[in-house]
Amino acid sequence: MFKKLRDQIDHATRQATARAAQDFQWHAAQFQQEAARQGHHIHPQAPTPDMAAEAFRAMGQDPAMVEFTGLPAEEQIRQQGLANEYGQNLRRLHEHGEPATAVIRTLDPTGVTVAAQPQYTSVLDVTRADGTGYRTTITHLVPNTTFAQYVPGTRHHVRIDRANPHAVGVFELLP
Repeated sequence: MFKKLRDQIDHATRQATARAAQDFQWHAAQFQQEAARQGHHIHPQAPTPDMAAEAFRAMGQDPAMVEFTGLPAEEQIRQQGLANEYGQNLRRLHEHGEPATAVIRTLDPTGVTVAAQPQYTSVLDVTRADGTGYRTTITHLVPNTTFAQYVPGTRHHVRIDRANPHAVGVFELLP
């Protein structure tokens, strides 16, 4: 009985692994095509067991991630939803927003983390393509790994929500 159950689990695991590999290849091809349309040459690579192990080691060394993974599942899901919403809004701004530049004047922690990503408020001096400018304050997530790119005084490509110029997505760091 045990051998039969073990064999069924092994068979199901192999099938799921094969489906996951096919799904990855399909999604990787879609991502690569979209990146090529934008002028990027990206070659997605399926994660290896060593890559996964390194990612888990790094997660265990990040206090915010340790705190996040210790939360109840419902709270993790809620925060993931907020992070996804934030990311979708950034994507919408990137795709449809008015191009501009901005200088970050302040970067103040809110004391809130969303899915282990610290949240900040920043005062921005925004300059539109026509040269007009204004000051606004945004709330955004700034991963610890990219924090140095958002320090006060840095200049960025941004996108402005055409319906609400105070909704600004901060993107590429400018020299």
